[in-house]
Amino acid sequence: MADIDLFCKARQYLVESIEPFIDTFLTGMWDPLIKYALIRDTRRLIRDDLVARFPEIPTKELPKVRFRLHDKEMMTEVSIQNFYNSEVYTVYLGSAGIGNELYDLYCRESFDPRFDYVFTARYGHGHEDYYSGSKTAQAEYYIGAITPLAVAYGMALDDGII
Repeated sequence: MADIDLFCKARQYLVESIEPFIDTFLTGMWDPLIKYALIRDTRRLIRDDLVARFPEIPTKELPKVRFRLHDKEMMTEVSIQNFYNSEVYTVYLGSAGIGNELYDLYCRESFDPRFDYVFTARYGHGHEDYYSGSKTAQAEYYIGAITPLAVAYGMALDDGII
């Protein structure tokens, strides 16, 4: 329980202090390499700040942040991980509100050769508070269903992970 309490404190700090970090972004940039470098370095600054402020939390368990730059709208979308996730092999895709629930969305490479990726939608801090699937996520996405796994699949597709 102590890990979750520390995670929540770190997340709250991040929510309150994210504004100066995202002010460094310049949307509408024409150079994708500069855009990549800005995102990478801003994420590194955020991680280093959290490590310095919360040294008792292992680096892999700190709250994750995900940026999406929307050039046409000239805006930066920021997702901050809401729920504690102890799985180290997952990639945080972002958070989404679907229905009345908030989900943290992840993907990871599958250990089963029949599936390339497994998608996870976490809706609480507990070990059992998640949905996961691979072919289900893909099928739901392509039929246009708005489910946590379909949204995770769409985010991974948009980010070029799959």
